[in-house]
Amino acid sequence: MGVFLVGLAVLGVTWGWILILFPKPIARFARRVQGEFWGGQFTPELTRFAGCGFVLGGVIAAATLVAEFLRR
Repeated sequence: MGVFLVGLAVLGVTWGWILILFPKPIARFARRVQGEFWGGQFTPELTRFAGCGFVLGGVIAAATLVAEFLRR
């Protein structure tokens, strides 16, 4: 379970920071892939918001890992 939580924490924080730091290219790519209507839903603000969610999820996974080690 510990390796899974470490991987989840690293992946979540890394992908979240990528979404937060580079929202415009990712939103532009989504518009190109999804088409004009559905791709228009992916704004840079929404991309940043999703990135914050990934960072928060990674932090929660890391805190769960620390709590697991402290409980032993």
